[in-house]
Amino acid sequence: MERMINNRLVWYLERNKLITPTQSGFRKGRSTTDQLVRSETLTREGFIQKQHVTAIFFDLEKAYDTTWEYGIMKDLHDAGLRGRLPLFIAAFLSDRKFQLIICVTYSKLLDQEMGVPQGSILSVTLFCLKINSILKALCPGVEFSLYVDNFLVCYRSKHIHIIERHL
Repeated sequence: MERMINNRLVWYLERNKLITPTQSGFRKGRSTTDQLVRSETLTREGFIQKQHVTAIFFDLEKAYDTTWEYGIMKDLHDAGLRGRLPLFIAAFLSDRKFQLIICVTYSKLLDQEMGVPQGSILSVTLFCLKINSILKALCPGVEFSLYVDNFLVCYRSKHIHIIERHL
C-alpha cells in the first residue's frame, strides 16, 4: 500500500515541480553523480573566472527521526493535496511504535513521537518534500544541492569577505 501511495505522491510532486531540481536522492534519472558533477562544475567555473569558491557540506544527523510531522502535513496542503492521500499520510505518521532487537533480546514497544519511519519508501519522499523548505533560508546567489539529507551550499566571489557574508 505504501508503495502505491508513494508512486502517486511522487508522480504528483514531480509533475507539479514541487521538489527542487537540485534534489537528486531517490529520484528517477538522478544519482550521486549529479551532485558530484554539480560541485565540480561550480568549482571549475570559479577557477575560470578567477574566483574563490567555498563550499559547506552538511549531513543532517538523525534527519528522519527529527522530521517535523506537522510540517510535512502543511507542505502537503501547500502543495494542493486534499482528500484521502493526506489523510492516509497523517494516519501513516501517527501512533507509530517500534521495537529494538539486540542479538535475540527484544525491547519493549516504544512510541515514535516524531519523525518518519526508517526503511519505509514513503518516508524518503516525505522527507524530500519537507527538506525543500531549507532552501528558502538561503541568500540569493548561494548555490545548493541536496541528496536526501546531505546538503551542499556554495558561493563564489573574488573577495573572501563577500563569501563569508553570504554563507
